[in-house]
Amino acid sequence: MTWEIVLGIIAMCGAGVTLGGVLAKLVHTLTRLDVTLASLDKSVGEDRQMNISEHKMMCGRLENHEVRISSIEHGMEHERKG
Repeated sequence: MTWEIVLGIIAMCGAGVTLGGVLAKLVHTLTRLDVTLASLDKSVGEDRQMNISEHKMMCGRLENHEVRISSIEHGMEHERKG
């Protein structure tokens, strides 16, 4: 073996180690990102379900108020006519 071949092999090994380190960090970061997004998706889904139930409750309360207001208005109309 000549020195050029040995230096070439050492250079290729160094490049491989460098790229391997960068790729390992990238995989670690992407894994953390995936876990974070899964957690966020679960959290948003739970918030959506809570909002849906709260909106249903609010709509029910609004309907009750509309019925009360209508009955008050109709009661006033009857008093005016009577």
